[in-house]
Amino acid sequence: MKLKIIKPKTRPIQIEPWFFKYLNEGQLKVVAAILSHADIKDRQSNSFPSNRVIAFYCGFGDIKESSKAYEEYQKLTDEEKEKFKKKKIKTAIITVANIKKQLETMGLLKREFVGPKGKQIVYMNLDLEWKKEQYLKEHDEFFNDVKYEDNEDQKESIAKELEELQRLTLEGNISQENLANRLKNLSYKIDANNTEKSQVPLEDIDKVATYIMNTTKIQNKIDEGTIENKEAYKKSIIKSISNNTFNGIEKYYEALVKKEEKDMLETLIVSLEENEKETFYQKNILYFKDLIFTNNIFLATYQSKDKKISKEYIISDEKIKYYLHSSYFYTKQNKELLDNYNQAIKDFQGMFKKTQEESTSNTS
Repeated sequence: MKLKIIKPKTRPIQIEPWFFKYLNEGQLKVVAAILSHADIKDRQSNSFPSNRVIAFYCGFGDIKESSKAYEEYQKLTDEEKEKFKKKKIKTAIITVANIKKQLETMGLLKREFVGPKGKQIVYMNLDLEWKKEQYLKEHDEFFNDVKYEDNEDQKESIAKELEELQRLTLEGNISQENLANRLKNLSYKIDANNTEKSQVPLEDIDKVATYIMNTTKIQNKIDEGTIENKEAYKKSIIKSISNNTFNGIEKYYEALVKKEEKDMLETLIVSLEENEKETFYQKNILYFKDLIFTNNIFLATYQSKDKKISKEYIISDEKIKYYLHSSYFYTKQNKELLDNYNQAIKDFQGMFKKTQEESTSNTS
């Protein structure tokens, strides 16, 4: 399989800024590995790296010296160490394969077949302009055109902008394209100005509108032809939510938040079952049993085959970033949960330590 990288001709290969917004840590590592493998001459082509090579570039399967895994590894015999290493490499290769599938599903990686049947060459295209337009649009809307500090100032700004556009139009000193763009940007300001009444946070309005569009009720209407213009229908939902006139929006929003929480838990369970099914504890092999969410952290339970040894492990912030989507994709509540996950771990550990100290004090 050949590698082909789609990139602007005048620029060197790099991780584009929008990748950090839309990819999780594991996906970023794989993209960086593929970029690193590009031919040094043109930085656009080469043979596509194998899963083993990508795993090596990413450092998947490495045992960090400061980690608990390293401490357990040091206690093993030479034969056990060899088996452990092989298993780590195998797991790393499976991890790469799973991430590549994710990238293909997302459209960042695309297969291209060139040539007649029997002599076809397969290119795996890495598109560095993936999500670029969406990123620029969102950046423009949320950072350049909307100000939320003072509602009265915002209204005055909108009025002045309308006067300016009217003057330029009468004088003929503005192109149709420029006028359309500025009116579009102005509509963003007006919509943002109206969301102060909304029961849904501004950044979640589009997410909950998408959720409503995907409900069985709406999908049936689309299939039946009752809803012909999906985009226009979604815009009307967004407007209703913004103006706080959408009936039952609280239930929809609550359902979306709960769905995200359920999806996060299920994603982590599958990831642990596939990639971290076993762990070492005092020369014993423990197997993944269960995962729960409590005190704003995820706790995994590992157990020996004979069920005599059971141990709980906190899922680290690093693993959360690796296995789950970027926090950007979640509603405000769950985004804050993920962004503050490291602090939640510290709080939980502090609470656990305090409980132990009180227990020891009461015993003595």
